[in-house]
Amino acid sequence: MVISLTANGFDELLVQVIEKTIKYCLGDRNAIIIINYLEMQGYPLSEISKKPEVFSEELRNLMGFGRRQIMGAAEVLEETILELLCKELRIKFETERPVNFPHQIRKLRELYIPGDNRR
Repeated sequence: MVISLTANGFDELLVQVIEKTIKYCLGDRNAIIIINYLEMQGYPLSEISKKPEVFSEELRNLMGFGRRQIMGAAEVLEETILELLCKELRIKFETERPVNFPHQIRKLRELYIPGDNRR
């Protein structure tokens, strides 16, 4: 059964899944650090569905790039977020790797909120 969401409902679900994923994968203390970091950058979690590329970029800034990264931690978090979001939306998680987090979030948002042309 496909669930129907409003724009706010989708955004709230996305924030819940992101918080849950970060806490589960990195612990409560690190989740607070990441959330506070994003807010200090002027980018609260509530803005992620509007600008998913900024979330992805800031996650990489925090966790490192290339050889300085923590074993692809940003990519693993993004993929886990997408997987759990799809589970909440009651759809099968299907994506090409490497995961393009911003593209997938926009695609899911368009699927669940018909007529919402936010880009």
